[in-house]
Amino acid sequence: MKLFKTMALTLVCLLLGVAIAWQYNSVNENLVLAQYEKKNLSQLVEELLVERTNNESLRARIEELQQEVSALKNDENMDMKYVEDLKKSVLMARVMAGLETVKGTGLVITVESGGQIKVKASHIQELLNELKASDVQAISVNDERIVATSEVREAGDYIMVNGRQLVPPYTIKAIGDPDKMEKSLRLMGGVLAKYQVYEFNVGLEKNENVVIPGVRDDGTVIRTDKLTPVIP
Repeated sequence: MKLFKTMALTLVCLLLGVAIAWQYNSVNENLVLAQYEKKNLSQLVEELLVERTNNESLRARIEELQQEVSALKNDENMDMKYVEDLKKSVLMARVMAGLETVKGTGLVITVESGGQIKVKASHIQELLNELKASDVQAISVNDERIVATSEVREAGDYIMVNGRQLVPPYTIKAIGDPDKMEKSLRLMGGVLAKYQVYEFNVGLEKNENVVIPGVRDDGTVIRTDKLTPVIP
């Protein structure tokens, strides 16, 4: 009986010891886990702060880049505007030089002999001079553009303009104020009055869409090979 009590007491003490040890281990594990979780939370907060700082830096950099892009776009727009203005200036210079085909309101005049007197270069030159005096802006004879270096001269049975032979009827196209040009041509004792005496057949038509081609740009009419720009 005494042995049984001793064994029972020993077993109870053993179980109690095991229980206490298990409880101790459990408490330790919970403390370690709590510390670990606390440590992880602290790290997460630190990482969050770092990420927030990085995001702010990135946001600031993005704003800088956007400003740079805007500046580049503005520069590009300015460059494009400069190029467009330059193109317009070059085109206007070519128009003024007679190198471009142009159109506008003006007169279309046809002249040919109707009697014994043949139409000569001097007759055409006189007509051109009268048109120039009435502020004409572009002229052609049989689609040969008249520019500062154009010549109108006799060559046997032909009239030469810009080095090309022209045959009648001669069609003179002029862009400008049609009323002013016609008034100038019809002056008493003027060009058309002389043409009437010469018995020339003359047609004069006002036209809102007179098309005059550009002069040949091959160096035969406008020659610049002997010219050197003088730079101030």
